[in-house]
Amino acid sequence: MFTSPPTVAAIPPAARVILANPRQFGAFPLLLSCALIAAPTAQADEVFWGGWYKITFHTDQKSGTSIAATQQETPYTASYKISTDCSSGICTASVVDGPTPKDNAKQSTSFVWSDSQWSRSNDWRWDCTLPDGTITYDPAHSLTTYKPQPDGSLAGTFTTTIESGACQGTVVIPVTAVPSST
Repeated sequence: MFTSPPTVAAIPPAARVILANPRQFGAFPLLLSCALIAAPTAQADEVFWGGWYKITFHTDQKSGTSIAATQQETPYTASYKISTDCSSGICTASVVDGPTPKDNAKQSTSFVWSDSQWSRSNDWRWDCTLPDGTITYDPAHSLTTYKPQPDGSLAGTFTTTIESGACQGTVVIPVTAVPSST
């Protein structure tokens, strides 16, 4: 998307002084003004989420009120290919390739752009590991958010409310998505 150059009124007064006297400041103002004119708006960049990303669930940093939040886990990273479609007027980023979700989770994964982040809400069954090692599957609701970062990565949270059972409570897991080649 092409962004029109800023009007003179949109340029802060200090910058107008620098841009008005190129002899005093050399080529830097010219280069700076070209960069400002050519730079796309942040909104245009943020709405697109596409390509391969290494997504990490930082389970070693989880918090919350559920006993599951206190159980030790190793961070989990996997590669996913994401594709964005904005043709309906609503931007949706969908996983088009990557590991198959667990049987107790929805098999397709899509995120919707809202204001400044991608988000996904879903109901599923949390696999609660009991002290004796057995697993129960408890009803849960999760909200996952990813916010674009200046370096091209995304960061957010995977927040789950486990509605009943031994693991009832909340679990908040930080998540990151970093561009990768596969």
